[in-house]
Amino acid sequence: MKTIYLLLIIALFNACASKEAEFEKSSGKTNKFKVGEKFKINLAEDHTKDGLWSIGNTHDKNLIEYINSVFHSNDGGSVDFNFEAKAKGKTEIQLNKSMALDTMQKVNFVIEIE
Repeated sequence: MKTIYLLLIIALFNACASKEAEFEKSSGKTNKFKVGEKFKINLAEDHTKDGLWSIGNTHDKNLIEYINSVFHSNDGGSVDFNFEAKAKGKTEIQLNKSMALDTMQKVNFVIEIE
């Protein structure tokens, strides 16, 4: 039983340990990560007024793996997109903000894995 609790604590720590991509959206600035490193992109998302963010299919899936998205309502509304760097190279992640079937905004994040 103690082993299960220890594994749960380790899993929780790893989930919280993702490095946040700290550059402005669509700035063209390259954000660098190492192979095996987890990172997240956080965007404001207010379900009562704005649309919802979704991930586009523009990034190289051999270089980065999309893990999941997590919505946070306690900070006024934001969403984390969680990724893991899988192989060396450079790619671009596109995130799309949509309401109903209309795309309202697209933002791009340049990622380089060393």
